[in-house]
Amino acid sequence: MNTQQTNQNVSEEAALLDHDCDGIREYDNPMPAWWTGIFWLSILFALPYFAFYHLGGVGTTLADNYETEVGAFYEMQAAKLGNLKPDAPTILTLATDGQKMLAGRNMFRANCATCHGPDGGGLTGPNLTDDHYINIRQPEDIFRVVHDGLPSKGMPEWASRFSEPQLVLLAAYVASLRGTHASAPRDPQGDRIGPWSTPSAATPPTVTTAVGE
Repeated sequence: MNTQQTNQNVSEEAALLDHDCDGIREYDNPMPAWWTGIFWLSILFALPYFAFYHLGGVGTTLADNYETEVGAFYEMQAAKLGNLKPDAPTILTLATDGQKMLAGRNMFRANCATCHGPDGGGLTGPNLTDDHYINIRQPEDIFRVVHDGLPSKGMPEWASRFSEPQLVLLAAYVASLRGTHASAPRDPQGDRIGPWSTPSAATPPTVTTAVGE
C-alpha cells in the first residue's frame, strides 16, 4: 500500500522522461514559475540596456565612468599646477598631453557640451572641430573667450568659476578638438584660420610658482 502510494505521489509530481543515460533516468521537473519569470525578465531588460549603453550613446559605460573619474582627478591636479601662462606654446603643448587632456575633456563635457556638443561638433554653439573660427585667430584667443565670455553671443565667462590654470587647460582641450571628427558637426562658421604652429616637443608649459609654494 505504501509503495503504491509513493509511486502515485511521484507520478503526480513529475513525469519520468523516456530517455536514459547509462541506465539513469530523470524526471521532467519544470523550473519554478518565479525562476522562469526572472529569466525572461532578465532577457527583456537586457535589450533596452544594451541599446541604452552601447548603441544609442546615451548611457555611460564602466569605461566612460572610469575616464570621467580619471578626468576629475586630473582636473583637481590642474588646480595645483601653478600659474600656467595662457600663451600659445603652453596651450599647444598641453593639447598634446593625453593625461592632462582627460581633465580638459572632463571640464568641457561638464560645462561646454550643452552648447558645443560632447565631441565639440556644435549644437547652439559653433563647431570646434573644423578650421573655421568666429572669434579665434590664435590659441591665446581661446583662453580669452573662455575667460571673458561673449555675453552678446550667449557665451558665459568662466573666470569666476575656474582658476586660470584650469582655464588654460580647458583652452588647450578646445585647441585639441581641431581636426577631430564629430558625429554630427555643424556647418563651418566664421573665417578659415591657418594651422597653428606646433611648439617643439622639448618646450615645456610656461609655469611660474609663487615663493613659498
